[in-house]
Amino acid sequence: MSSIVTSILSSTIGLLWNKARDATAKGLQDGDITDAKIREIVVRELNDIKTKIDGLSRKDLLSSYSFLQEGVQLLNASLDKSKDEQNAVQSDHGETSSGPSGDESADILNKALELSCIMGKLKIVSNEFETAKERFKDARKRATDAFCNEALNIQDRIFATKLRVVSNILECLDNPDTAVTSCLLFLEELHGLPAVRKIFSVHLGRGVKSILNKAERVKNVKSVMMINYVTYQFVSKYSSKYCSALAWPTIQPSDGSFNPICSWQEVSTRTSWGEDLIQPPNELRLDEFICRYNSAVNSRGEILVGFSNYISVIFRTGNSKGVFEYYANTDKENMIRPQIVGLAVDQENNVYVALYFETTSENVDNHAVLLYIMDEHCNQVKHESELNFLPKLDETSTPSLVALPLAINKNNNIVMAPNQSKDLNVYVCDKTGQLKYKFAREYPYHLLCCTSVSNNEIMLASFHGDAVEVYTEEGNLKLKIKLPAGHKVCGAAFHFVICKIIVLSYYSEKEGSCFLHRYSETGELETSMFFCNTPNIKRSPDITSHPRSPVAIVGMRTITYI
Repeated sequence: MSSIVTSILSSTIGLLWNKARDATAKGLQDGDITDAKIREIVVRELNDIKTKIDGLSRKDLLSSYSFLQEGVQLLNASLDKSKDEQNAVQSDHGETSSGPSGDESADILNKALELSCIMGKLKIVSNEFETAKERFKDARKRATDAFCNEALNIQDRIFATKLRVVSNILECLDNPDTAVTSCLLFLEELHGLPAVRKIFSVHLGRGVKSILNKAERVKNVKSVMMINYVTYQFVSKYSSKYCSALAWPTIQPSDGSFNPICSWQEVSTRTSWGEDLIQPPNELRLDEFICRYNSAVNSRGEILVGFSNYISVIFRTGNSKGVFEYYANTDKENMIRPQIVGLAVDQENNVYVALYFETTSENVDNHAVLLYIMDEHCNQVKHESELNFLPKLDETSTPSLVALPLAINKNNNIVMAPNQSKDLNVYVCDKTGQLKYKFAREYPYHLLCCTSVSNNEIMLASFHGDAVEVYTEEGNLKLKIKLPAGHKVCGAAFHFVICKIIVLSYYSEKEGSCFLHRYSETGELETSMFFCNTPNIKRSPDITSHPRSPVAIVGMRTITYI
C-alpha cells in the first residue's frame, strides 16, 4: 500500500484532535511504523472522538462523523484489497515505506502525480473506494449543514469545518486540485464568522479581555490554526495549482489583518503547542548553514545554492544533493581557485552560473569570469563564454570582494550587477553572454538587489537603501518604491503568481527585525508584516523568485515559501 495515502489519512484525521504532526506521522517518515499500524491508530482515534461528541446531541455533526468513519473503513478495505497493485506502483516509482530518498523522486509534483496514479489504480480494482468516496461526500454535506447552523456555538462550527476539510480531502484523493479549491472556500467562510474574528481580536490584542476565558479561547485559536496548517500542507504537497501564502485566506480582527500562515509564529509561540508546531507550515529548517546570497529557486520550489566551486540543490523535503562541481580542465590550466560569484535560473529551469578565476599567466589579466549555462539538473553545459566586457580588477582587489548577482528576465536576457565599488554599472546581455545594454548606477549602501519583474524591468536598491528603483533594460528609471520610514532594503523579488512586488527590509529600531512589504506593480504599498528577528542587516535573509513557483526567502538555516 502507498504510504502517501496513509500519510494523508493520518494528517487529516489528526486534525480532528488538533495534531497536525503526531508520533504516527513522524514515525511514518522514519519508516518505523507500518501502514497497517497507522490505520489502526486512525480508526481508534475516530472511535474516541465519536465518543466525545456523542453527548453533544448535534444531529448533523454526529451523522457527518458516522459517514466519515464508514468512509475511512471502506478506504482501508480498498487499500488492503489492492495491496499487490500498490506494490507494483511503488516498484515503478521507486517508493518505499520510508519515504522519499532525497533526489528527484522527492519532488512535490512527482508525489502529486504518484498520488493520482495510486488512486486511479484503486478505482479500477476496488468498488470499496467508490463507495468510500460517496460516504466522504455525505460526511462533507452533513458537516456543511452543521457549519451553516447559526444556533450552534463556535466550538461546534469550528469542528464542523474540520469535518468539511477532512471529508473533502478524502473525497477528492484522486483530484487534489478540486479538494484545494473547496478547502480554501471553507477557510474563507470560517475566517469570516464574527465569533472567529472576535476570538482573534482579543487573542492578538493581549488586553484585559484576553485574561478572561483564556483556556477556551486558546483552544479555539489552536483549532482554527490547525485547520489552516493541514490545508496548507496538503496544497503545497499535492496540488498542481500553487497558492501563495501571501494570498492565503486571512482573518480580519478589529485592528488589521491576520494571515494564519505567514504570521504563524505570532500565535504558536504563545500557546505552548510543542516544539514541532512552533515551526510555520511554509518553512523548512535545515541541518547546515547555506550561502543565502548565492541562491535561486526553480519551478519546483527547489533551492539551488552556490558555494565555493559547487552547487547544491535543496528539495522541498529539506534533503539536499550536490549537482555541480567545477574542476579546472586542461584548456584552462592557467585558471585557478574557481569561485561561484553568481547564480540564477530561467523560466525553463536552465541554470546560469558565473565563475570567477584567478589566472597564473603573466601575459593575461589576473582574473577571468566565465558564464556557464546548464540544463536543469546541471548535467550538461549548454553554453560557455567569457564575460570580457566586465572591467578588470587591479592587483589590490581580492576574490572575497567579488560578487556578480544575476537575474534572467522573460526575454531570457541576463542582468548582471557587480557588487564592488570599482564597477558601478549594470549589464544586460543575451543568453550567449553578448553585451546588449549597460548603464551606470549609484553604489548602494548595502548588497544590491538585482531582480527582473514581469515586463523585464530591473529592480535595484537606492543609494541610501530606503527605496527600490525600477529601471528598464536600457537604464531608464521607471519607478521608485519608497519603503516605510526607518526601513532599509535587504532584497526584492517579483511574485509572478499574485503579480506583486515583494520587498524584504531591515528595521533596526525594533530590536533588529526583518519585514515583508507587498507592493502593487505601480508601487503602491498594500501590506506590511513582521518576518523575523535578525541581529544586523548583514545576517538578514535573501529573497528569490521564479515565474512558475513560490517566492522563497532564504536564511542561513531556513527556507520560507510565500
